[in-house]
Amino acid sequence: MAQLAVYRVKAKFWRTIIWLVLGLLLFISIVFSFFSLPSVPTGLSNRIPATVWTYREVVEAELEAYELEGYTDLILALITVESGGVGGDIMQASESQGLPPNTIADPLYSIEVGVAYFSSLVNEMNEKDVDIQTVLQSYNFGAAYMDHVAENGGKHTLPLAEAYSRTVVAPSLGNTKGETYPYPHPLAKDRGEYLYKNGGNFYYADLVFSFLTSAVDAGMVAYPVADLVITSAYGMRIDPVTGEIRHHNGIDFAPRNGGTPPIYATKAGTIVEARFDFSYGNYVKIDHGEGVQTLYAHLSRLDVSVGDRVETGDILGQMGTTGKSTGVHLHFEIWLDGNRVDPTPYLNQEGGVESL
Repeated sequence: MAQLAVYRVKAKFWRTIIWLVLGLLLFISIVFSFFSLPSVPTGLSNRIPATVWTYREVVEAELEAYELEGYTDLILALITVESGGVGGDIMQASESQGLPPNTIADPLYSIEVGVAYFSSLVNEMNEKDVDIQTVLQSYNFGAAYMDHVAENGGKHTLPLAEAYSRTVVAPSLGNTKGETYPYPHPLAKDRGEYLYKNGGNFYYADLVFSFLTSAVDAGMVAYPVADLVITSAYGMRIDPVTGEIRHHNGIDFAPRNGGTPPIYATKAGTIVEARFDFSYGNYVKIDHGEGVQTLYAHLSRLDVSVGDRVETGDILGQMGTTGKSTGVHLHFEIWLDGNRVDPTPYLNQEGGVESL
């Protein structure tokens, strides 16, 4: 009987130890999950341009200061959406300091300010128990969007963002009537392809996340010029001819070394248009199949004709300033299923025509 009693005491002791260990492990797991970074897709898609890849180490170093290194790919995707890595304020961080857009002229300082602002949003995310998509959308809408999401389920959704764009962001900047403008982007195809004037971009979080996946797209295209100098990005801008704020439906390249350098086909295809237009000037349009087309405008000379078959890197003509233009440059567009989209994400990040 004495031995049985001793056995029972030992068994009870070890059961207690086991439960204490399990409880401790559970506690550590909960604490770790609370302080760890939210789950985001890992790895960048192959649509990140070289102009963004250049800043990877800088971004990683800035994030390390906030113990947020796991967000490096996310920030590179964000930069792709904001600027394609072109210009001074590549993270469009000026407004987070209460300054007019593009006040920051140093891309390294833009990253410093942008990452600091992003870090503050991540801190609020943890406090308000919202998701990482809310952080991204708040980078576009402003931090107040976090409170809105926290009060409406704690998760960012497209309908929630659209309503906030229409009823909060746009009215705060003068659009009280819900005015819209065309937004021909694949993500917007099923929702009418529009955005609200002065309402930010309610697709912003989805746009950033699209660069963290291997989503099917138009396929990689080479650069249409040897000099990778983009002087005007896709999106809203002040029209250099009229002075009006209008949507720029492509991206512009300028010759770094002057002259009228050659323009190259970015992907194999068939020439479907090669003529003069009042706006485009001398331009070429190539059909690549599967709903993908590219357009090259303001050429000084055309070296191809309708019906010609071209391969990647074939010369189409020379850069110029024909049509509606204020100087020698190439206006380049990508069309998907009849809609113009931002070409920047589709350009080969490993280099331009020189590598063909």
